Amino acid sequence: MSVSKLNHTKPSVYQLVPLDALTIDPRTQRQEGVNAARAAKIAEEWNPAAAGTLAVSRRHDGSLVCIDGAHRSAAARSLGIPELPALVYSGLTLAQEAALFVELNTFKQPSMLSRMMAARVSGDPAATAILDTVETHGWKIDYNSEAGHFAAVQAAERIYRNGCGALPLGAHRDLLDRTINLITAAWRPDRESAHQMVVQGVGLLLARFGDGINDSSFALQLAEGRPYVLIGRAKALQSGQGGTTPAAFAKVLVGIYNTRRRTARLPEWVWTR
Repeated sequence: MSVSKLNHTKPSVYQLVPLDALTIDPRTQRQEGVNAARAAKIAEEWNPAAAGTLAVSRRHDGSLVCIDGAHRSAAARSLGIPELPALVYSGLTLAQEAALFVELNTFKQPSMLSRMMAARVSGDPAATAILDTVETHGWKIDYNSEAGHFAAVQAAERIYRNGCGALPLGAHRDLLDRTINLITAAWRPDRESAHQMVVQGVGLLLARFGDGINDSSFALQLAEGRPYVLIGRAKALQSGQGGTTPAAFAKVLVGIYNTRRRTARLPEWVWTR
């Protein structure tokens, strides 16, 4: 995601900004918020020469939104430092702020969820398709561990991109939609069913066998058990056979699907990737 490619670079000025005036908009920032331990570590090792420059957006109402440097500004505030140097952009739209956040943090590794959420705000079509598809089934994209909250966006992206390795690289939105629909039908928006292994395993199974799977009857079978039990079985299987956890989970699913079926059974799962 490039600010220059999106053609939204706006005039900016280099100035000192009062830290007490800075705000954070979660729509264009890290969804997990400021990590207190990380900010404390920065404060403990504070070096003014290495503090760098914040990136700040001055909105039309005059508010100052921190785009990059939230942890540094939190650390500085805890040390009683009133202001830090910043490159202040004026006139950015919300989408432009989000795209700037993605570009500035490409090598600083904010969470996948944060980057995906910001990418959607910036107008990225893949991120929009992925998150919109998940939300269509009643999930809320969030780190909250309560039922109905979905943080496995990396798993969702892998399904969307190439069916977790089972399909050619592309945009497989229908597969992602089918995956989330099956998981939701089986277990409702449950926090266990939003596990990365569950999402990838179901997506991988559907990508490989396609129309050979009866989704409605399979959802009823899955509903008889709990996701955490299947996760445990998959981990044990992976420990013995090697390979990836999604493949192990898919193999467990094949066994469940073939239970009580004399016809239209799935072939034995032999993949380890």
